[in-house]
Amino acid sequence: MSRYRLVIAPEAAEVIRALHPDLKRSVRSALDALGNAPSIGEPLRGELAGLWRYRVRRFRIVYTSDRSARTVRIVAVGPRRSIYEDLAASRRRRPGDG
Repeated sequence: MSRYRLVIAPEAAEVIRALHPDLKRSVRSALDALGNAPSIGEPLRGELAGLWRYRVRRFRIVYTSDRSARTVRIVAVGPRRSIYEDLAASRRRRPGDG
């Protein structure tokens, strides 16, 4: 199976850069795994339908994947306690943006 290309949103890249080195290693390892098999995550429901999530400790990586283009787009990375609410609020402000 060939690898998917990762496209990381600038906001997600900033969060990753600011992480503690141990957590950053775990997130990078998870990104590598998603690049090989995007379906390892779980689909989100409700307001965030169409997005997927992958768990890394207390953090979540939220992403979309396009099989035909073989691309995984990392939408957000953040702590479980706030990431879904932040994404839902962002989607309400900018409909059609994911």
